[in-house]
Amino acid sequence: MDYDALRLDEMGAISEFLHGLDPDQWDHPSLCDGWRVRDVVSHMCVGYTTGFPTMVVKLARRGFNVPNASRDESVDFGTEHQPDEILATFDTIRRDNIRRGITRIIKPQEGLVDHLIHHQDIRRPLQAPRVVPEPRLVAALDVIPGLGGFVGAKQRVDGLRLVATDVAWSHGDGPTVTGAGEAILLAASGRPVALAELDGDGLATLRARVAA
Repeated sequence: MDYDALRLDEMGAISEFLHGLDPDQWDHPSLCDGWRVRDVVSHMCVGYTTGFPTMVVKLARRGFNVPNASRDESVDFGTEHQPDEILATFDTIRRDNIRRGITRIIKPQEGLVDHLIHHQDIRRPLQAPRVVPEPRLVAALDVIPGLGGFVGAKQRVDGLRLVATDVAWSHGDGPTVTGAGEAILLAASGRPVALAELDGDGLATLRARVAA
């Protein structure tokens, strides 16, 4: 599986969608609490373009609290730059396959999952659904059950059997959670918006874990 190619394909799909947004949509709230659409895109831009020394300094200013630093830097970048500037940076990253700082050590498969989720963080509040290409969706579903750390998916889905109803994919053993692959991906990542699209005798457990 060429996860790096899939990651770049997803970045291309994000770019295509962003090029069609109007200024008000760039300022629309995303699924990430307190983040506008422009901030989510800025988050990806900052992650790809900030070198390690600069990143350490920025983290130190916030007591090495990674979530707070990520939020502040993303919102600051989004506020300080116009949508066309943010999009130009994003497109340059994709075109030149720029990977500085932390993105140099993030595995391509984790990058694919991150980008697929952030794409939906943008699209869903704008009521702009899409059909995620099956190869990308299945590839991301294969990865997310094993992601712990800041993603926390490993803990959320532990002991559950996940079964996608729109693609040929399943994972795990135990009480079952069924639904579209995109909804499983979002719920596993901690997005409660997708829980209403899922079913099964394991859903109550997953719902409690997402809320925790």
